[in-house]
Amino acid sequence: MKKAYGIIFLFLLSILSFGLLQQSTETSLYCKEYLGFSLMPGANSTAVSFHVVKKWDDPAKPIEAYNISQQEFMRIALGLQPSNANPGGKNLFAENGISECGLFNDTIINHMIVKGGMKCNPVDDIWRLRWGQWPFYIAVPRNVNPNTVQNLGPGPGWAQKPLQPSEGQLEILKSYGVTDPMVDVFWGNNAWKLLKDMQNPDWVSSYRGS
Repeated sequence: MKKAYGIIFLFLLSILSFGLLQQSTETSLYCKEYLGFSLMPGANSTAVSFHVVKKWDDPAKPIEAYNISQQEFMRIALGLQPSNANPGGKNLFAENGISECGLFNDTIINHMIVKGGMKCNPVDDIWRLRWGQWPFYIAVPRNVNPNTVQNLGPGPGWAQKPLQPSEGQLEILKSYGVTDPMVDVFWGNNAWKLLKDMQNPDWVSSYRGS
């Protein structure tokens, strides 16, 4: 009888172990994807990088991030490109209270044609968080006196130093879910909150002065 109980116990234990193993495997296979960006320069002379971040349910699996272009970031965020980072195809800018970001038509202002397309000021301004000035050389046209050209880049950045933020600015950026703002990826809700805050002139002024 004791032997029969022992066999039954081992049988039930094996079933339980198999169930736990199967559950663990299913957990490790399930993940969600999010849009994100980092202050690391990217390929093709881009001042920052854009990413899709993969977060596994299994806490033992590290977060993964793969690079995408700024145009892909915009298309996915606007729901114009299928992606697991926006499975509902929503306008994630509008969902997160970020205004004046979208797909715009060509228009005429002061008798000049202004090209439309995908536009979003805070996305275009991400580089300013890291850099005090545009980090890439722009050649002066041959027919222009270089002494008369004041700025060929997109204007000054917000960083206190030419090539990196100040310690105070780094502390501000750490509040958006990163440990090292110079290399870590801002993703998910923290990324959207940062983009929204960048549209607040008071936040920009505080950041520039920190």
